[in-house]
Amino acid sequence: MARGGINKALVTRAHQAVLARGENPSIDAIRIELGNTGSKSTIHRYLKELEEEASTRLDDEALLSQPIKDLIARLASRLQEEAHGIVEESKSRYEHQIKELSDRCTALTQEAGQLGDQQKVLESRLDETSAQLAAKSAACDALDKQLNEAGQREASTTALLKEKQAHIESLEEKHRHSREALEHYRESVKEQRDQDQRRHEQQIQQLQAEIRTLNQTISVKQGDLTQLNKDNARLVSELGAARKATQDLESKLNRTDAKLEDANKQLQTQTTDLQQYADSAQRQASQIDELTQRLESAQSKVQDFTVSQAKLETELSVKNDMIERLMAEKRRQHDKPAT
Repeated sequence: MARGGINKALVTRAHQAVLARGENPSIDAIRIELGNTGSKSTIHRYLKELEEEASTRLDDEALLSQPIKDLIARLASRLQEEAHGIVEESKSRYEHQIKELSDRCTALTQEAGQLGDQQKVLESRLDETSAQLAAKSAACDALDKQLNEAGQREASTTALLKEKQAHIESLEEKHRHSREALEHYRESVKEQRDQDQRRHEQQIQQLQAEIRTLNQTISVKQGDLTQLNKDNARLVSELGAARKATQDLESKLNRTDAKLEDANKQLQTQTTDLQQYADSAQRQASQIDELTQRLESAQSKVQDFTVSQAKLETELSVKNDMIERLMAEKRRQHDKPAT
């Protein structure tokens, strides 16, 4: 049982009253006419029953008079014009929104293309930096090889220097022994100076010649030692310069790694922004589809409203005509016994 004690008869009278005022007999209008009583589901059920009854009676077109048909045609035409105006306005508004969203999608697509170009440029720069890094790494390897070779030459030179130093010391030892032998010989032959003067002088000359030879040999060896010391100093200087160049290359390599890391971070940020733009474009495309569906739904509702309005107007006219016919029949029946 419906709330508020409403029934089909009350709903029927409220429906006719609303139609008589020229208003749309919606569920809310019927409920207001009933004094804001009754549930909407019950009112809707009764209105549906009335509509079915009216559609059953409307099958007989002979019940409709020509003025009613003209009125229905005018009302239908007016309703179509108003509905068409509403639809055109909604369509224009939705088309404007769709155009704005389409322009936005186009702008986002262009921006995505620009970001793609920037990404390609960054990738090209990254490839160039990688090539430079590989070249610098090869240069570092070459420098390490040169340093190893210099170290080997330094070790070889040091060994040679030690060998020459040992040879010089050996010559000096021989020279000292020669001097000692000479002094011993002088002392030994001093007593025989008179007898062996000539032989002694010859021996002295021979010894002096040997001494000169030994002195010349010592001078040559000292020159070689000086040259070896100079070569050693030059090699030490080259080794320091090579180490400094290696440090500079390592510093440049560290700076290049930092730049590569910054470029990778920037590329990741731009990729994230591009993904966000793509997601936004997808959401806007979904909104466009939703607006299109809403437009189609609104158009369908307008058509349903037009048909429902025509049925209700026809039902009103038919009911009024039936009421007049029933009243006329009742008057005839009332007048007949009196006659």
